[in-house]
Amino acid sequence: MVRQPPVLWAQREGFLYVTIEIDDVKVEDLTADSSKLHFKGTSHTEVFETTLEFFAEVDGPAMKRTLSNTRVIELNIPKKEPKWWPRLLKGKEKVHWLKVDFDKWRDEDDSGAEDGMIGSGGFDLNSYMNQMGGGM
Repeated sequence: MVRQPPVLWAQREGFLYVTIEIDDVKVEDLTADSSKLHFKGTSHTEVFETTLEFFAEVDGPAMKRTLSNTRVIELNIPKKEPKWWPRLLKGKEKVHWLKVDFDKWRDEDDSGAEDGMIGSGGFDLNSYMNQMGGGM
């Protein structure tokens, strides 16, 4: 019996993060074109397979793949048009195996707040401490 792997996703304006998590996975097929991603792999005796039909077009051939350990396949997939998507999949139905990767997630409003910096000016701890009377 073929099983659906757990998939996590996040986005930036110009690309998608897609993570497939399976213990001791052996990747048999991992391909992407402009509209979808196909994955097939085995773990022990179980077969996992999924096809993701994307909300909009991507640059599938430019997909970058990282197998960070024996249980996580991380993909970086460029979008054809850099814009924020309301969801990953073309269809609006909720699927139990697809979840948001909150460790990598950024909203459109957060796009300028990379690396933990809030707002465009950042935060100067020395200046703050001097104002509070406890200079460094």
